[in-house]
Amino acid sequence: MANITIIGAGEAGIHFIKEVRSLKDNSKITLIDKRDFYFERRNILNCWIREDGCTITRFNDEFCSKHSLEYIKAVVERINPNTKRIFFKGHSSVDFDILVIAIGAVSKKLSIKGDFREGFFYLSDINPIDTRDYLGISKDVTVYASTILGIRIALFLSSLGKDVKLITGNLSFLGEYKERFIDLFRSRKVDIYFNCRIEEAIGESSVKAVRITSPKFLSSQVVFIDSGFTAPKIFSDSDIDIKDDFHSNCSDIYVLGEAANKSIGDEKFFINNAQNIRIQARSLAYHICRGAASDNTDIAPLAEGEFLEKVIEEFNKFAPNV
Repeated sequence: MANITIIGAGEAGIHFIKEVRSLKDNSKITLIDKRDFYFERRNILNCWIREDGCTITRFNDEFCSKHSLEYIKAVVERINPNTKRIFFKGHSSVDFDILVIAIGAVSKKLSIKGDFREGFFYLSDINPIDTRDYLGISKDVTVYASTILGIRIALFLSSLGKDVKLITGNLSFLGEYKERFIDLFRSRKVDIYFNCRIEEAIGESSVKAVRITSPKFLSSQVVFIDSGFTAPKIFSDSDIDIKDDFHSNCSDIYVLGEAANKSIGDEKFFINNAQNIRIQARSLAYHICRGAASDNTDIAPLAEGEFLEKVIEEFNKFAPNV
């Protein structure tokens, strides 16, 4: 029976826990994350409509008891693979036998003055509850989009009757679908500013407007920054390199999900990410608990064109609220 420590309570970490317990394995599990809740990011738009729009799982006594685990709310400062010790900010630390690093991807940071103000959100920093509260009292929203995520957010918010301004490059990543998305935006009265970037978020404690490169000032109480993602940095006393799948160069240390995705910085559509993470979590659970390969069955990935058709169909189903 292994003692497993997991850093990261996102899609990869939570599904790995569920897979371990589904194998009737009684290993001691310790879960570490700075957030004391989990939500499926692919359902975050539903969270913004109503309180019960998506399930938010809190790491309370009931959750810990159900999955027979210990939860530690902490920020990891560094890992020592040689002594098998994890150090937290605040100088406390814990030992580990087997470590699974399942940290989610982080948004690429842009040079934007005033990005500390309330109402300013990089996608990887979004708290669904706080964001819903801001949207509930806001009319003007600015979205910077460099991937399909920003495109979907802008379309969704326009459907809620928000006055949306879309700041973007040239949308060339949409390929032959570019004009169809532009037509969709225009039908929803979304103002598009091509080949621009946000230079400043203006306000006192919270955002009231943004300045873009035109130069132009736009009224905005909420700002979403879809700048793309990068794999998280793993702060370690010695380098932890990903070998293949979930293995690393360090004994008893595995890297799971987005933390193991070296090409995530190039992705624009994230079509099969959730599916791939679940398959990987199941494979790692079998590897650690049974020392064998999992019984995963291959699922045909969704093609890019098919995916974009689904996005267009999704937002053609309902007219915007005005």
